[in-house]
Amino acid sequence: MQNPLLKRKYIRKAVNYFNSERGIRNIPYGVGSRMISWFCKTDFAHQEFFKKKIPAFREFLMQIHDKQDKRKATSEYLQVNFLHGWRTSKLSHLNDRKYRKYVHFTGLDLFEEEYKKGKGVVLVNSHYGFPAFALSLFPRLGYKDFYTILAERGPDTIKYSGIRDDSKPNLLVAERASSGEMFSLLFQAKQKLEEGGILHVLGDGQHGRSSHSLKFMGKIRGFRASFAELGISSGASIIPVLVTPAGKSKVLVEFFAPLDKGSEEADHQERLDMIVEQYAMILESKWKEKPQYVNGGFVDVHIKQVAAR
Repeated sequence: MQNPLLKRKYIRKAVNYFNSERGIRNIPYGVGSRMISWFCKTDFAHQEFFKKKIPAFREFLMQIHDKQDKRKATSEYLQVNFLHGWRTSKLSHLNDRKYRKYVHFTGLDLFEEEYKKGKGVVLVNSHYGFPAFALSLFPRLGYKDFYTILAERGPDTIKYSGIRDDSKPNLLVAERASSGEMFSLLFQAKQKLEEGGILHVLGDGQHGRSSHSLKFMGKIRGFRASFAELGISSGASIIPVLVTPAGKSKVLVEFFAPLDKGSEEADHQERLDMIVEQYAMILESKWKEKPQYVNGGFVDVHIKQVAAR
C-alpha cells in the first residue's frame, strides 16, 4: 500500500519547508538526510516525482558504467541532486561536535602544507557530488582569506543565502560574464592568490572564452582553463577537491596532491594543456567509479555529445 503522504502536493510543501529559514534551522541534519535517502528510494520518486529526470540518467549510466545496479545508482543520483542546497546550508549550522560527526576528510594535510607556504592555493572543484558544501567548509575551518567565484544569481540561492553568516565565503561575483568583466574578476582573483589567499573555482565548466577541449569519457568536451592560468600567473598551488556522499548522512571531503604545473621555462600553452589534462584525468576516474554523483545538468549535456572519433 502506498504511503498516503507520497503525493506531489505534499512533497512540494516538504521541499519548500526544507528550503525555508525554519527548515534549515529546525530539521536535524541526520533526520533530514535520512528522509531524503528514504524518499529517493521509493517507487513514487522513481515512477512519478522524478520520472522526467530518470531516463536521461539511465542513458548516461549505460554510456558510462553499464554494470552498475541501475535501481541503486538511480536512487543515489537522486539523493545527490535533490535538496542539496538544504544540505549545504544545514551543515554550516551544526555545532562542532556534530560537524565532526558528519564531515570527514582525506588529504587535508596536503592542502594545509601548500597553504602554509604563503603563495596561495587554487582549489579546483567540479559539478560532482556536493560542490556547494565547499562554500562554507573553509570559513568554518578558520580560513578567512577564502574566496569563491559565483555567477550573478548565486548569492540569492539557498546554497549560499542559507549558510550561517560566520561561515560564508568572500565572493567574487560575475554579473554578466562579459570579456571585460571576466578579465577584471580574474585579476582580482590573482591578487588574492598573490596575497596568500585561497580561491575556490569550478574547473569543469563547458562554456566560456577560456574553454579547453579534450577527450573525456570517450567524447570531446570543454574545460575552463582559468584555474590553470591563475595557478601559473600567480605562482599558487592548484589542488583538486571533491565533496561526495559517504553514506546516508556523512560527506567526504577529498583533497588531491597539487597538480604539476611544469617548468617555468616550458611553453605556456603546453603547461596549460598539462594542468587541465591532469585535472580531467582525476575527474574521469571519479565519473567512471561513481557516475551517480554527476550533476544532473552535466548528465544531460554528456549524453547529447557526439562520441570522439
